[in-house]
Amino acid sequence: MIPRFALPLALAALCAAPAAAQPPTMAQLWPNDDGRSWRYNQHYEEYDTPEVVDNQVRLFFDGTTTASGGVQTQYLREEFVSGSSTAPRLANAALASIRDPLMRTVWMARPDLRSRIERTAAESPCPSVGLAGSYALLLGGEFAWLRSVTDVSAWRCNLANTRSWQWLSSNLAIGSTFTLQLIPDLASDVLLRGTVAAIEPSNVPAGTFQDCVRVDYVVDYGQSECTDEAGNPVGPYRSETRGYVRFAPNVGPVESSEQFIPSVEGVACGPWQVGEPASLITMKLSSLPVPALPTSWGKLKVAYR
Repeated sequence: MIPRFALPLALAALCAAPAAAQPPTMAQLWPNDDGRSWRYNQHYEEYDTPEVVDNQVRLFFDGTTTASGGVQTQYLREEFVSGSSTAPRLANAALASIRDPLMRTVWMARPDLRSRIERTAAESPCPSVGLAGSYALLLGGEFAWLRSVTDVSAWRCNLANTRSWQWLSSNLAIGSTFTLQLIPDLASDVLLRGTVAAIEPSNVPAGTFQDCVRVDYVVDYGQSECTDEAGNPVGPYRSETRGYVRFAPNVGPVESSEQFIPSVEGVACGPWQVGEPASLITMKLSSLPVPALPTSWGKLKVAYR
């Protein structure tokens, strides 16, 4: 029992204690006023070649657009700023025609889907404008971007009422998860899984940002069959992209990192051992977000995946 004389002191201490920090909202984690701009240092390493590319890209909201099926969205545009503008993995002629980083990676992970991916890229490319020098899958542009009450997602431009990607869910509690089926028109087993992993700082060239929400992502490309040089099957394998994005409250995405692992289980297919990553891509915010100059490009051009 608390002594009667101690009650006023206890109440005073409670009143003086600072209020508990409120968890961020999706709106705080990715501000979306039109013209807002983020510039990133992008670093790409391919381990087998080897190849290293460093450049700068910019993401910014550029007006509104309508996704397939009539979904009203914003246009999240991406542009090359400086450094090397070499397009990724263009040693293969088929990959040169695929403008979407996700579809390029699916092409590598799933030989059984390559002919359909190439046909889709030729007949109904999405996005319709490719960006040379864009490598990142987890944090990029050329999207029909939409924040709803349930999530922050991108929408397909060539398949009605279908999300092409998801960055956030409205449930931002640590440990919460979401799953999205990717490219349902091509395969049923290519899945995106997201997990709210931590609240932590991020130290990038633009500064140190506290209380960032880190979301971990896994893209499971499903099972494929490995063949030898003569075309004989040698066993199944499965590939993944693994990485994260850190979102700073009232700033937006400040950092991402991802690795493509061509064989996470099954047989070793190609030059990599099972579980050995083939590439690394990082994006780090290089300057504080600033408004972009007014432009009508986004109102005239629809170019997203």
